[in-house]
Order: sequence, then structure tokens, then C-alpha cells
Amino acid sequence: MDFLPQILILSSAFVAFYFWLKPRTKPKSSPQKKEEIREMYQQRLYVELERTQNPNERQAKKIALLKEFAKELEFNLFFDTEEVKALMQELARY
Repeated sequence: MDFLPQILILSSAFVAFYFWLKPRTKPKSSPQKKEEIREMYQQRLYVELERTQNPNERQAKKIALLKEFAKELEFNLFFDTEEVKALMQELARY
């Protein structure tokens, strides 16, 4: 029982020391995050369409993917309505 205060103090010092030395991650800026999201959608579209060789199937798959992407981006905090439309037009040109 005599060691309990010392153990608590020592363990709290270790915890404080850990949080002090822990690497701090900086949040990404909004334009950087937007670009990452844009690249992610381009990559997903490319990977999905790469598998399909038939032009008709490819077109149907592309339309389905673009609808899915638009629905996902509708709730994304980084993009407003105009930016979603611009991104969808950009992806549709692929």
C-alpha cells in the first residue's frame, strides 16, 4: 500500500511523457484533400473499366459507377454541388 502513490505518479509521468513525444500529425488542407478524393475516384473508375473489354458493357458500367460516385460525393463535406458536377463531367470524359 505504501507504493501505490509512487506507482500512480510514475505511471502518470509515463503517460504524459508518451503524449509529449508522440508524433503530431497535421491535418491536410482542404484543396489537398479534394485532390486526393478526385484522384481516388479517377483510380476507381480506371480500375473498374479496365476489366471490361466490351464497349456496351463498359458504357453501362461507367454510367453505374458515375451514379454511385455522384451519390457518394453528394454527402461529402469537401465538395459543393458545382464542384461535384465538375468532377462528374471530368470523370465522364474518361
